[in-house]
Amino acid sequence: MQAEFIAANPQERAITVLHEILEQGVDQISIACAFLTAGGAKFLERHVERLRLPESFLVVAWGTPTDEEALEKLHKLAPGHIYYHLGSQLPYETGVGSGLMHSKVFFARAGRQCWLWTGSHNLTASALQGVNREAAILLTGTVDELPFQSALQHLQQCKAEAKVFDPANPPPALRPEQTLVVHAECSIELKPLPWHVHLRPASTAYDKEMRPPGAVWLYLHMKNALRRYGSRPLAETAYSGTLTALNFTEYHPQRGIPANWQGADYVIEQNNGIFQLVAQEVGATNTPSQAVFRIDSVEEPTTVWVSDSPNPRRERRPGPTRLSQTDPDFLQFFTPRSVKGGQLVHRDYDAIHDVVRMRRTEVGDMAEADLLPRVSYSANRLTGLEIAEVSKGDERSAFIYRAKFRL
Repeated sequence: MQAEFIAANPQERAITVLHEILEQGVDQISIACAFLTAGGAKFLERHVERLRLPESFLVVAWGTPTDEEALEKLHKLAPGHIYYHLGSQLPYETGVGSGLMHSKVFFARAGRQCWLWTGSHNLTASALQGVNREAAILLTGTVDELPFQSALQHLQQCKAEAKVFDPANPPPALRPEQTLVVHAECSIELKPLPWHVHLRPASTAYDKEMRPPGAVWLYLHMKNALRRYGSRPLAETAYSGTLTALNFTEYHPQRGIPANWQGADYVIEQNNGIFQLVAQEVGATNTPSQAVFRIDSVEEPTTVWVSDSPNPRRERRPGPTRLSQTDPDFLQFFTPRSVKGGQLVHRDYDAIHDVVRMRRTEVGDMAEADLLPRVSYSANRLTGLEIAEVSKGDERSAFIYRAKFRL
């Protein structure tokens, strides 16, 4: 077995030697390398045929600076041979982070002849082109020698802990629609459409939401159906129209001007925090902000409007925990969640899943089973739904808010 240190010059370009090593792996090339960027993918394109061999594979760590587009590019060239390692959630070293696959091991084999490169180089342009200061050891020998057996065991372990890259099929981006959403109680019989509504909230808290232009959706609920705290029931009816005007009155901190808008068919006012649609009453103008919108269409009341994009976000999902012994003097360097009973808590990430986050104040009482089909975009991928539940801090946005996406 021969050993060579690379390189006396810390900024020597490693790309030439690494190309030579992988080109000789006519029977197998196996790589476990922490980070892959577009530059690393460009380097590996030259070795795609060898990467497709039955025993060949690439494992990289999931997360910055690994480039997901670079992974997908290599997946298309060598499907089934590209893996990602999810690392750990715990333990977490204070100021440093949690555990990850940090290996940099490159193995090539032709028959019994082997080449093993291990060092500091990642699969990035800076590492390969001599931008970084890097170092590595290159071993040349036969497959039955202990260093190569140990390296293969290491590579196989990294692969066993990793997942085969399975590119997502992201949905086309939804078109944002700036929309004012209003939920109000109503106990009166309504006229045939169209009609105008005079919106008079009790505070200036909704000035930003009420500014035209924009569409408006009005959801009407039975009397006493809405609660200041807690989730919101399904509306009885829904309507849509156009926000036409906003006015600051003499009661506004910015000192606006009086306005009656007596031509409106209905008024929406706040009573103990709840919006209520009632018949127009002349003279009731002592609110700081007032808006008018025209309602001209009946809509499906189960339609959900959300302010944040409902496109799924791919995230790591943590698995079960286990404990390990560690030197007591080192426990101080880990976060409280990382320590239990004087031992380190280990919690590895075990899968990638697609997550959509919504707010209970926006989706109301609608069940997760009814919401999930509206955001799941592939039968082959599980989309998780996380709903932020209602707290007292959410009360202002529970009945009137700006939304962008319709489900």
